[in-house]
Amino acid sequence: MNKTILLTRPNHDSTTYYLFSWAQRIVLEAEAKGFQLLDLKEARANRKEFESLIKSNNPSLVLFYGHGSSDKVGGHNNEALIEAGDNESILKLKIVHALSCKSAKVLGPKSIDSGALAYIGYDEDFIFCCIPEKISRPLEDKLASFFLNPPEILIKSLLKGNSVGISVGRAKRLFKSNVQQLLTIENSKYNYAIPYLLWNMDHLKLIGDNNVSF
Repeated sequence: MNKTILLTRPNHDSTTYYLFSWAQRIVLEAEAKGFQLLDLKEARANRKEFESLIKSNNPSLVLFYGHGSSDKVGGHNNEALIEAGDNESILKLKIVHALSCKSAKVLGPKSIDSGALAYIGYDEDFIFCCIPEKISRPLEDKLASFFLNPPEILIKSLLKGNSVGISVGRAKRLFKSNVQQLLTIENSKYNYAIPYLLWNMDHLKLIGDNNVSF
């Protein structure tokens, strides 16, 4: 399998700024492991560049960070990068992870029907909470880390060569562990986040071949 990764990470509002910042940790991990990483960040996360790079480099792993809906994932200024019924066939023979809302509901199954090996995403909204005082420094946001560490662990597991099934299982276990951690912190002011962590855990879906690996 081609060990090339294509990453899209727009940065045009507060939500994408958080995802953009946390995705930098994946960039560092991939570079440390010597993978070829195609990093479409900020304004470069547009459909023209996305389709050009995926066709010319044939990455085996595609990572989307950004806003989404049931049938699409967006890039810079929410331009649709991939959309069911339009260009999902471009994901043929690829492992896909989408940290975005709802895309596993329609786009995920459509991608598998068009030949994608595995699609990892959420079939409802992906929710995360943050500390307002940390909004300019997302990587220092302890509350956000409870939500964003599980997707990070999932991708890092894929980069270690683990199967998509094992990697998704690790993310779900970390969501559960984070809930337990909040429950054990006496009078935690972040307990309100627990239902949203459980929501993300329940709505994280793997469609396709559980045993495929990068």
